[in-house]
Amino acid sequence: MKKYKFIWTVKSECGPIRKKNEDSIFPLESGSSKTSIKAGVFDGMGGHKKGEVASDLASKTMYKDLDNITDYVKTANTDILEYQSHNDDAKGMGTTMTVVEISQNGTLSLAHVGDSRCYVLSSRNLIQLTEDENVPGYQNVLTQALGSKEKLKIQNKDFQLGSGDVVFLCTDGIYNEVGDEYLKNKLLDGINAESLVGEVLLQNPKDNISAIIINVI
Repeated sequence: MKKYKFIWTVKSECGPIRKKNEDSIFPLESGSSKTSIKAGVFDGMGGHKKGEVASDLASKTMYKDLDNITDYVKTANTDILEYQSHNDDAKGMGTTMTVVEISQNGTLSLAHVGDSRCYVLSSRNLIQLTEDENVPGYQNVLTQALGSKEKLKIQNKDFQLGSGDVVFLCTDGIYNEVGDEYLKNKLLDGINAESLVGEVLLQNPKDNISAIIINVI
């Protein structure tokens, strides 16, 4: 069975309008690996107290060694609810969580809650693996988020990657500013996360913006 190498770039920025960055990312730095990898984006709920704490707590679960990708979401949700129970000013805080684990043989496993996104660029097609969980007609209102309830309905998906494929994770601050066609063309051009975020910043985005780009070799 073929074994792949992964090269990734990451970037998260506050943006010009928000006072603080409530997004978190994992890993925190760009890098490469010849073994399995994990990655994720987390968008703390804007307008709620301690959204940045919720996204940070969720991202920190990725440092653990759990059995499967869904367990990271369940653990993060438990950690956030636990934090809320001990901190009155954190009631109502929450975060999205879109995380992947990619094995050495190129099998991507996804777990997702909220409206951050995971795409795969494969055979020149941009495929959105996640479904946005927004209330119809209310783009900024989520149907569920980590920290909102004990039992979440977690989206799961598996995808077999191949050489030349690109995995792209982002918060809604990216895709609300630029469309899928723009993202597809930039990924085909081989853009890295720092350059992509830099280009989106030129649009004066209303939200925090975070991106992770993983190249499969």
